[in-house]
This record gives sequence, C-alpha cells and structure tokens, in this order.
Amino acid sequence: MSTETHSAASSLRTFLEECKAEGDVVEIDLEVDPYLESGAITRRAYESGSPMPLINNPKGKDGPDGLFRILGAPVGVRSNRVERYARFAKSIGLPSNASGHDIIQKLIASKRAGPIPSVHVRDAPLKEHKIFGDEIDLFKLPVPQNHERDGGRYFLTYGLHSVQTPDGKWVNWAITRCMVIGKRQLTGLVDVNQDIGAIWSMWKAQGKDTPWACALGVPPAAAVASGMPLPKFVNEPDYVGAITGSPMQVIKCETNDLVVPAQSEVVLEGTISATETAIEGPMGEYHGFLFPAKKAPEPVFTVNAITYRSNPIVPISVAGRAPDETHTVWALTICAEILDLLQQHGLPITQAWCPYESQAIWYVVQVDRARLVKMKTTPEKFCRQVGEIVFSSKPGRFVPKIFLVGDNIDPSDLHEVVWAEATKSQPQDSDFFFVGDYPTYKLVPYATYGLNISEPQAKVVRLCMLPAEFKTLDRPWIEASFRASYPEEIKSKVLKNWQAYGYQQQDSANI
Repeated sequence: MSTETHSAASSLRTFLEECKAEGDVVEIDLEVDPYLESGAITRRAYESGSPMPLINNPKGKDGPDGLFRILGAPVGVRSNRVERYARFAKSIGLPSNASGHDIIQKLIASKRAGPIPSVHVRDAPLKEHKIFGDEIDLFKLPVPQNHERDGGRYFLTYGLHSVQTPDGKWVNWAITRCMVIGKRQLTGLVDVNQDIGAIWSMWKAQGKDTPWACALGVPPAAAVASGMPLPKFVNEPDYVGAITGSPMQVIKCETNDLVVPAQSEVVLEGTISATETAIEGPMGEYHGFLFPAKKAPEPVFTVNAITYRSNPIVPISVAGRAPDETHTVWALTICAEILDLLQQHGLPITQAWCPYESQAIWYVVQVDRARLVKMKTTPEKFCRQVGEIVFSSKPGRFVPKIFLVGDNIDPSDLHEVVWAEATKSQPQDSDFFFVGDYPTYKLVPYATYGLNISEPQAKVVRLCMLPAEFKTLDRPWIEASFRASYPEEIKSKVLKNWQAYGYQQQDSANI
C-alpha cells in the first residue's frame, strides 16, 4: 500500500499503513465468503475491540487487479483504553491517544475555522480502471451480506454519496445505505428530511432523475464529514479541508458533472430515479436490532459507470450492537454539533458525549456550575432551554434523550453517568422534562414498536443534578471515592507504591 504524500486523514492507504504499524490491522489472506462470513468477522472485531480485518481474498474477487478487497470496522474502537478512539482520531488528523473530548473539540474548531475550498485534479489512481454501461454486473462483485436476515447485499454502508442541487451551488456528501437489486441497480434510503433527500426532491420537482455518484474507500476525513449533520448548504468538500488543514482534492466523474474525492478507491456513477422505486430493507441498524418487517419502497439507483484503482479496498460498516461507525462517527459528530449549538447560545455547557452503550440514543451534556450558579436560573427553566435548543435543531432530530450532569461527572464515562442518574434523578416528573412536539427519529425502536405509538413520542431532558447545584458552588456532600476522599499526598503515595503493594501497574489506570 503506497502512502504517496497524503496524511492519514487524507488517504485511506496512509491511514491503514499507520494503523498497521500500531498493530491495528489484521490482513486475512484466506478466502472469505462475503455472504455473512465477512460480516461476522467484522462484528466480532467491533465487539471485542480487535484490529480491523482487511480481507484480501473475498470470494468472488476476480484476480489481483479486480474488484475488490473488504475492510471491516474502519472506525471501530481499540481495546487499548489509552488509544480507544485512535481510528476516529487519525481520521481527523489527531494522534492515536486523543480523547473523545479532543475529537469533539477538533470537529467544532474545524467548523468554526471556516471552509477551505477544494481543488480539482485531472488524474488519480481512481481512474486506472473503468467499466461502463452493460459491462457492469453488480451481482458478480463480492458485495457482502452483513446479517443473515438483511434484505440483500449492501454495497454501500460506509461510502459517501455525492449529489448537488440543480443550480450546482450546493454539493452534498452523505453516508446512507444502499443494497443491490439488479445488475446495475441498487436501492437505498433517500429521506426527504435529510440533505440527500432534499436535493433529490429538487430534481424530482423538475421531472428529472438526480445525477449521483458514490465513492468508497474515501479519505477518512471525508467519511467523517459525510456522516455529520452539518447545516444545510454547507459543502462537505470544503469542510473536509477545514478538518485536514489543506484543500481537499476532488476529481470529476466520467458520466456527469459531480465531483468525488480524488483519493477514493472505487466510485459508482449514475442516477437516482425520480419515479421508479423498489423494496429496500430490512437491515441490522445502529440501535442493535433488525426488524424483518421493516421494508419500504425507496428510489432506484442506476449505475452507469464504475471507476477504481488497482486492488481497491471497500470499507464496510456492519451496524448493530455498539460500537460501530454509527456510534463512533455518527453519534460523536452529533455530539459536536449539539455542543457547538449550546455554546453559541451562551449556555454554560462544557462537554457533550454519547455513551456508546446507549446505541446513539442517550446524549450527555456537562454543565459548568460556576457559570450556572451566576445565571440564577431554575432546574426546570434551564433543562427546557437546553431541550428547545437541541431538539429544534437539525442534529437534534436524532437526539431523543438528554442527560444533564454536573462538572464532577465525565460524560464519556458511563460508570459516572449511571451513578449520577441513579443518585440524583428523581423517579417522578420533577426531574423528567418533556420538551416540545418534536418527533422522535423513527428508527428508534420504541418510537415505532413501543406503547402508544400513535401518539407523539416525547423527547426528554433528564436532570441528573440536585437542586442545590443550581444555587451554590458548595455542594452539600463529599464524594466517597479515591479521587475525592483523600489528600493529594496520600493519593500520590498509593499510586507510587501500587506495584510495591503487589498490584499490576495497569490496574492503577482504572483508579
């Protein structure tokens, strides 16, 4: 794998070289069946914190230069606690030991820094091989079926779709799923409440199919940007430049005027039908369930061209029980957006996090209590203010539950969040603030399969603080723990002598 001159954030090949050097890639040369086996390997890698599987010989791959190798768990987590978020960190130009908070701050800083316009290039390895028209047969490719009860083989689970408005002023890159239904046809989610669906609706209103492309194996920073709920009319290619600090290289498609990342591995080009639909689904999703009855008509995508580099790599996301890319990328980028929103409104919010174990349904925000006390507000007023700001926003569409914690609670530590909820949130309406008439995202299982589903599903802010924390900095309690119950000299002595006591050094990391 040649690294060329690109950074890990700007090139999947460089990203993999660096991860391989850190022991985070396992190359599998045995033949692996893309029907379930590649998905099972990837699922196991997610759930055990194992290295990314790079499947070099999927069944159906046609020779060393044919389509394509499969990369599983591209933004899963490592089992090493210090480098748990390394794959995401590398994807946006941070070191492997960056914390979750570091990642969110980098995303916010990139957004506030302003866009760096992309630059067009004339040639790239992506153009080494080209297939057009009836030469294309998606059925012959090693497209994986990731779960046994999925509705089909999903080609696009971690690739960006490129579309633009009819006037060409807004270029949108987005990640959404697509499954193979014919030699040159796919179908996938085109939600009119999301940007790809909004642009599709503009073309449909003109009675036209939507020009479309999908890039796979894109620069890691481009994948992250495509998964973010950025404001409408933000051109993702320019935001990628803000993340990496240098202009994003893009290249024009062969059959339409769309652009894709020049450092992509494989690109599909074609159209999204304005009129033709096909049944899509079901698919194992981010909430950790697969509902066999979850099928619906969605627009048909027709592929008119495929371009690819030699021995290309197609990343896959096998969504399900956390953590996979739907939690590490999607949920964390939502956190960055809601943190930025709350801070722009002047609220004393210092951190935001989505515990992976919540399947991207819980969002925890941390309050700066010194500033909170100065506000002289009430718990109810403050919680409703937070809820209205978040739930009325674009990223807030995907946020059903907010947990509000004090500044002695680390939002990224589920152990602490559970402690705060269990001890400070009263099991009655006084600490559950149901906010507005904002619909719950229909992929959340209880919104579709719970009780009273015909009624609006309320969104809630759960207060995990005591009323005294709004009035005074002097908490009426002392935390009974190692960090809070002992003088600094005693804690330092215990940590220094930990191995002398007979403990392993790594045990102290959990203290």
